Amino acid sequence: MPEVICTTVYLFPELSDAAKEKARSWYRELGPHDDWWDAVYEDFERICDILGVSLKTRPVRLMGGGTREKPCIWFSGFWSQGDGACYAERRIMRSGQVITL
Repeated sequence: MPEVICTTVYLFPELSDAAKEKARSWYRELGPHDDWWDAVYEDFERICDILGVSLKTRPVRLMGGGTREKPCIWFSGFWSQGDGACYAERRIMRSGQVITL
């Protein structure tokens, strides 16, 4: 039989100072970390290689003064509605013909 569980939820400003500090501490230690999407770019590049999609690239400066080509992939991490991932491909469609750049 299903069971109903009720939980009281407070907004952050409604918390006592001690509870606010406990919430901050929890978030710092156990909350979401910024590296959960580390493999998104590499995985997407690999999938594109498998499918034969040639990603457009742009030069990126290196600390030693040189440059390398970085794929044009943008990923915003789902912070709000409309977020997600997109990329630029190195092809143009003209009158049914595919032109690879």
